[in-house]
Amino acid sequence: MASNACKLLCLVLFLSFVARGYGLCALSYLNVKQTKTGRLVQNKPEWEVRVRNPCKCRFQYAKVSCAGFQSVTPVPTSSLSKSGDICLLNAGNFIFPQVDFVFKYVWDTMFDFKVIDGVIVCYRDVPV
Repeated sequence: MASNACKLLCLVLFLSFVARGYGLCALSYLNVKQTKTGRLVQNKPEWEVRVRNPCKCRFQYAKVSCAGFQSVTPVPTSSLSKSGDICLLNAGNFIFPQVDFVFKYVWDTMFDFKVIDGVIVCYRDVPV
């Protein structure tokens, strides 16, 4: 009987550590907002994209859907690299907590980027 109680207690403690370390974030937390900058290029508006990470963990290899994405001006591949209908943000590098990742593009209409994939990276006892 005591053995079962010990196993249950160990399981609860283990799950609480996992939840504290990795349950702080979800891929859906990455927030993509776009606004017009007010600048026109070839009579098309420039759009500024801000990807915000509001949680305590870092996101890496963040990908957005980008089927049909176009821009009159080149977007640096270090910001947005397109492969088929998927775009990798920030060359796969970290999107840090509370720091906006920003890039711009020029097109007639705003493109609807949706976060579809990424890796959540949390470190215990290390400031993020």
